[in-house]
Amino acid sequence: MISTRRLATLALALGLLLVGACGKQQKDDRIVLGFSQIGAESEWRTANTESIKSAATTSNIDLRFADAQQKQENQIKALRSFIAQKVDVIAFSPVVETGWETVLKEAKNAGIPVILTDR
Repeated sequence: MISTRRLATLALALGLLLVGACGKQQKDDRIVLGFSQIGAESEWRTANTESIKSAATTSNIDLRFADAQQKQENQIKALRSFIAQKVDVIAFSPVVETGWETVLKEAKNAGIPVILTDR
């Protein structure tokens, strides 16, 4: 099992990557990150979520979080919501491997980078 410290380090690294990867920013210079998590089906996933939230706070990132509750349709709705909000970057842990083509094209057309995350 991965330690909380290691998860926090990973989340912080993701946050720093996002800081360097994004060109457009809000007026207050905070990066707006839309993140859709699979859910909280395990202690690992819950710790992962908390690490991401902590790293976002530490890195002064405006985190928009969505819990998909184990459903792909919820993640797709969340990603479309992030696109409509014009976030700077989207990250998500996909609940399934396929079926993302359309929403990923929508993000690409909006000029929003997407980062897939998971273990």
